[in-house]
Amino acid sequence: MILKNACILTFDGVNRVIPSGYVEIRLDGTIGAISDSEPAGSQEQVDAGGRLLMPALINCHTHLYSTLARGISLRGAPPADFQAILKKLWWRLDRALHLEDVYISALIGLIDSAKCGVGTVIDHHSSPNACAGSLDAIERAFEETGLRGATCYETSDRNGRAGAATAIRENVRFIESRQPDSMVGAAFGLHAAFTLSDPTVRACVEANQSLGAAFHLHVAEGACDRESVKRLHGIFDSRTLAAHAVHATAADRKMLARLGVNVIHNPQSNANNAVGIANLAALVEAGVTVGLGSDGYSPRLWDEFKTALHLQKLRARDPRVAYAAAWLNNRTIVKKIWNLDLGRIATGAAADLVLLDYFPPTPMHAGNLFGHLLFGIANAPVESLMVAGRWVVQQHQCVTVDERAVAEKARARAKKLWERF
Repeated sequence: MILKNACILTFDGVNRVIPSGYVEIRLDGTIGAISDSEPAGSQEQVDAGGRLLMPALINCHTHLYSTLARGISLRGAPPADFQAILKKLWWRLDRALHLEDVYISALIGLIDSAKCGVGTVIDHHSSPNACAGSLDAIERAFEETGLRGATCYETSDRNGRAGAATAIRENVRFIESRQPDSMVGAAFGLHAAFTLSDPTVRACVEANQSLGAAFHLHVAEGACDRESVKRLHGIFDSRTLAAHAVHATAADRKMLARLGVNVIHNPQSNANNAVGIANLAALVEAGVTVGLGSDGYSPRLWDEFKTALHLQKLRARDPRVAYAAAWLNNRTIVKKIWNLDLGRIATGAAADLVLLDYFPPTPMHAGNLFGHLLFGIANAPVESLMVAGRWVVQQHQCVTVDERAVAEKARARAKKLWERF
């Protein structure tokens, strides 16, 4: 297949802008030739209509199980701090989930992600009373939507020793079930230091010893978790996904950089929970690789990108503060952990592509691309999304699932879930 008549943003290291170009999609789901002239041959051609073509987005940290909480009501006074939010909302919600809720919540979350141009979703899951098989339910949702990604189970001591042991088993089982051609990878999930005992952390390390999976956890998200970097440094390496790091100290940042840890910034969630604003400039200056996620707050990764920039300016009280690397670092992170060649339009890279209804109203080139991303491209509707060379969204609609039927089913599941909640 040839995608033709597209304004192409390659993000291939030199950030080329090809005003009207052609991209070959190979049968194996990778990108072939990229050109500004029509290739020879008789392949099927799809006219992009002059739309903007760029790599599909990557969300490096989210919680798909949170989707069915949309619009949920909490009784009594609203929670006044981060720990109260966890106890009154999220830890009650995850305990109320059944396996079918896990599946349908993931399905809705992935549909929403696809329609926002996100082709890869890195999930972090918890459902203590429906733990065994929960990661398979999430994988089923990935398969039905056609997105790629990874998931893990959140090990914690908050549900007792038996709960932690069950969580470890679910992580191990899912990791061992992965095949080389799986569209859904695995990580070993932990919650955060303040809900993990030292024996449980050691048990996770031991269980993962022969598996070699990446650890995925929350680090220094709230003030209650300030000591997490010191306590958990034994599990950190260059394949670790450490979400948040809002309260990381200078010593923490130095350690994270030395160990090569990947910090995933989630600005909208951090703002909503009032836990603080991560010091991204200090993290980057220390040499930490910083990626971008949504923490389940929204499927719109562009909103995270814009919020990150604005909050960093506000934090520094300096309008000159610039910030663009985190969403691009996501491709580096998934390459390190799962060996996926994503986030660029280049020969041999995965054909994970998004077509946007963006027709530049001013000149656009590599030197001013940031301005177009922030003030135009980030607001443009997603016309189509392709993952591994297969269409997931076309003409603004998911083509792999019946969105309306899924939403109807989700409402019924959410009603019963809220009653249990």
